[in-house]
Amino acid sequence: MEEYNRQTSEPGSPSARNVVNQGSRAFDETKEAMRQAYERSARSIGHTYEQALEYTRHNPGKTALIAFGIGVGVGVLLLGSGRRSRVSRYGEPIVNALSNMAVEFIRTL
Repeated sequence: MEEYNRQTSEPGSPSARNVVNQGSRAFDETKEAMRQAYERSARSIGHTYEQALEYTRHNPGKTALIAFGIGVGVGVLLLGSGRRSRVSRYGEPIVNALSNMAVEFIRTL
């Protein structure tokens, strides 16, 4: 048994070459799968980006209002994050309303 283990663990033995070949094949297959996944993701992101640009070209007013609403919402959240102030009391309903508007708007796309 010791002789068999020694022979199969030697660098030049057929069993060791087989393990190296299998590992190499697995690596190549994984590399190819990752490349394909990256290409699909890049195409999808590029397509979505183009759709967003096209929408903003056709609807500049809506886009500006959405950006303004998001900016106000983030500003209110950052301003009132440390303490419970008058701004945060009024800010939460405003942020919720803007969020609901954005969700409804996105659903209509």
